[in-house]
Amino acid sequence: MIYTSVDLGSSYIKIVVSLKSNLKFYTLASTKVKSKGIRKGLIKDKEEALASLKEAISNINKDLDIEIKEVFLNFPLFAANSSIETSEIEIESGLITANHVKEVINKTVRENIPKDREVLYLEPIAFGLDSELQVQDPKGLTSSTLEVRCAVSTIEKEFLYEYLELLHEASLEVVDVTYGIIGDYFENIGHDTSLKVGAVVNLGYGKTEIAIFNKGILLKGEVIPVGSSKIDKDISYIYKIDRKYATELKETFAVACGKYADFNDVSEMFNVSGEEIKINQLELSQIVEARLLAIIKSVKNEINNLTNREIGYIIVTGGITNLVGFPYLLDKEFECDKIVSNMITLGVRSNEFSSSSGLIKYFDSKMNFRDIKYSMLNKEEINKLTAKKKGVGASANLLEKFETYSKSN
Repeated sequence: MIYTSVDLGSSYIKIVVSLKSNLKFYTLASTKVKSKGIRKGLIKDKEEALASLKEAISNINKDLDIEIKEVFLNFPLFAANSSIETSEIEIESGLITANHVKEVINKTVRENIPKDREVLYLEPIAFGLDSELQVQDPKGLTSSTLEVRCAVSTIEKEFLYEYLELLHEASLEVVDVTYGIIGDYFENIGHDTSLKVGAVVNLGYGKTEIAIFNKGILLKGEVIPVGSSKIDKDISYIYKIDRKYATELKETFAVACGKYADFNDVSEMFNVSGEEIKINQLELSQIVEARLLAIIKSVKNEINNLTNREIGYIIVTGGITNLVGFPYLLDKEFECDKIVSNMITLGVRSNEFSSSSGLIKYFDSKMNFRDIKYSMLNKEEINKLTAKKKGVGASANLLEKFETYSKSN
C-alpha cells in the first residue's frame, strides 16, 4: 500500500510518499519547498501558494517517475468545534460486520453534524451492545443493536474549501483530510500514551498548535499565534541583519539551550549597514533560548486552559525542536513524561515531517479498522514504480530495495 501526505505549512510545503510493507513504513519520496502565500494556516495569496504546491509535487513526481494524483491533506488546527456524539442502529442478522460499524458512524455524522460544517476528525470512543457491554471493536460479535460514542471535531466548510480548491488546481484529489496534530500524535506515540491524558504540541513557524488527547483520542485543541518566526525577528533586530540570514543562523548555527553552545564558535557576516560583525554561538543561543522559554510558558498556560486534568505526558514536535538542547528547556516547565520528536526514518530525518509522516500511519490505521485495503496508486502505476530502470541492469529500484529489506527483517 502506498500513501501520499501533503502539509501546507507557513514556512514550508512538505510532501511525503510512503510504502507500507510487512507492517512497516518506508519513505519512497519526500520534499519540502519554501511556502509562499500561506500565513498562520490561512491562504493569503492563492497564486503564490499554488506555485509553491506545484513545485513540491513536481519534485515528488520527478523522484518517483510517476504522477501522484491522490493525497490526503494535513489541515491546521483552528476554528475547530469538538463534541461527543452518539447514534444507534439495529442489527437484523445479529452478527456485527465492518459495514455495520461504517453505518453507525455515518449515522452519527448524518444526524448530529450541521450542514454548514465538515467533519475533520471522528474517532469512536466505544461501541455499546444490547448486553450493555462496551467494546473497542465490535466486529464479529453478536447483538441486536449497535451503539457508538464518538469524539468529533468539525470546522466551517468555507475554511476547508479554500484548501481543497488549491489542491484541485494543482490536479490533486484529496481522499482524506484531518488535523496535522493527529499525525504528530501517531508519529510519536509511546507505549503508554494510549493509557493517559496528554498534550501534543507542534511548534510551527507562524503558530503553535496544542491538543489534548485522552487514551489516544483527540478531545480539544487550540492555536496560539506565536511560533519560531519570533526567533528570526529577535535575531534580525539584535544583530541588525536581514531576516533570511537570521533564519539561516537559527537553523544552522544556533542551539536551543545556551549550556550546549560554544562561545569560541563564531559566525561572521555583514549587517544591513554593511558592517562586518562576529556572532558567537553562545550569545546567539541565549537569544534563541529566551524566546523558546517564553513560547513554552505560553504553551503551558494554554494546556491549563484546555484541561483541568493532570497530563501524564507532553509530545513536542516541529522544525525548531531539531535544535540541540531543546529537551532540556521542557524540563524547566513540565514534570510529566516528555517526548520530543526524533525523526530518524530514512527520507524524513527532520521533525518538520512529523505531521506528514504520522498522518500516513493514522490513515492506515483507519483503513485497517474498517477492513479496507487502499492504495493511492493503481496497479499500473505500482507496476511502473517497481519496474527496473533502463540501463541499470539487474539492480532494483528504490521500492524493490525496500521490499527486499522488509522481507529480510
